[in-house]
Amino acid sequence: MVKLCIKGMILLACLVVAAINPRFLNAFFAYRIAFFNVYHLFWLAIVLILVKRMTPSLNKDISSGKIFRRHYGAGRERTPAAEKKLASYVGKINRGALRVAFSWALVIAATGLLYYFRVFGPLGIFMVVLFFIFMDQFCVTLWCPFEWIIGNKCCSACRINNWGYLMAFAPLLFIPSFWTLSVAALSVAVVVQWEYQYHAHPERFFEFYNEKLLCRNCSRRCPKKESRFSH
Repeated sequence: MVKLCIKGMILLACLVVAAINPRFLNAFFAYRIAFFNVYHLFWLAIVLILVKRMTPSLNKDISSGKIFRRHYGAGRERTPAAEKKLASYVGKINRGALRVAFSWALVIAATGLLYYFRVFGPLGIFMVVLFFIFMDQFCVTLWCPFEWIIGNKCCSACRINNWGYLMAFAPLLFIPSFWTLSVAALSVAVVVQWEYQYHAHPERFFEFYNEKLLCRNCSRRCPKKESRFSH
């Protein structure tokens, strides 16, 4: 909730400044500190976050790190019956993920059209990215429509958790530069790593096999967990 409030205030402040005096916001990002501009520092922070997410020893969050062996705890024997049940569940989840991918592609295409027809400029693209980042935190904190679309119970068991950065940073492709394209490329790398591990080790992604994803073994506090174990 703290993260949501912080990101919400940042988004609101940027929107207000962009509406009143967009030149000030541009000047802020271009402001020079020693050998760097402010946007260089933002770029470096994003790159470090993305690299951390792809590194097994640094990714300690099970929701994004369950692709790695360190977050896997064998929950049951892989019998033919269990494999059949897993395959059925994987098919269901994959169809939900495809629905999300198609829907989000339409959102990004609409954003590109608005930029192409000059409804907003490069600053507007950055505001869209900030909004997507805020909405990502909103989904984690309050309510996630993707749980309903895909059929996941929570972020820890989410099929598309590491798609988030690509979903947020995809609009940067409309304003190509080294800084924007490098962020987008790293976001793609995160998704490629995620999908490769998902297809190579599907057992790590579902509580059906990975006991670390079970509510009773989760360290997070959430209404679903509390309702299950309140009695």
